[in-house]
Amino acid sequence: MILIDVWEGGDSPQRAREYCERWGIRGTVLLDEEGAYAKRVGVRGVPTNVLVDEAGTVRAFGAGNPDELDAHVDQLLRDASPEGPGR
Repeated sequence: MILIDVWEGGDSPQRAREYCERWGIRGTVLLDEEGAYAKRVGVRGVPTNVLVDEAGTVRAFGAGNPDELDAHVDQLLRDASPEGPGR
């Protein structure tokens, strides 16, 4: 899983690092400092969670609460598993 953060301003890398440390986010985090990818998938404001599968298809979109986000991530991972969707 790859996370993409959208930040404005010159201190974007530091702010993203602090955010990840605060919330215990680990793994690959890319920065979309100019908002190009966010614009491409339709993000109009932050925070917004967008889950995109390996084919580039948006699977979930919104600023849902952590439980909703976890459920969407779990479903996306199940759908991508070798056993197939819904497993």
